[in-house]
Amino acid sequence: MKLTVTPAAQKRLAKYLDAGSPKRLILDFDDGVGPFSDIGDCSLGVNFKLILLDADKELPKDFDAHFASNLGDVYYKGYTKSQYAEHMKLDFEPNYFTMPLKSDFETLCDNVEVVDLTTRELTHAPAGTHDC
Repeated sequence: MKLTVTPAAQKRLAKYLDAGSPKRLILDFDDGVGPFSDIGDCSLGVNFKLILLDADKELPKDFDAHFASNLGDVYYKGYTKSQYAEHMKLDFEPNYFTMPLKSDFETLCDNVEVVDLTTRELTHAPAGTHDC
């Protein structure tokens, strides 16, 4: 699998990525499992979160797989692999202020949430900056 973050999305994320220290990227399919989920999504809705951690923070054990992106490795929960696509693109739509995640064939998520947990301790409920 591979994720391409478009120049528009990179510009949108620059305030998080250029904030000094290296970052770890997590693309979380929010299924209610792991420290970044407050609740499970029991509806038919799809929710992805792009979570930024300081590079020196240990990854939660649930995030045991990764794929490449033009911003570096992106970690995810290995058992959720079927929710991703072989080729994905994260873009920014300035007219709607959304970040859609698309495959070659479909939109996987209309708006990926951005959660900045850099310089914070990992707890069950994300206490970082939430940007959607």
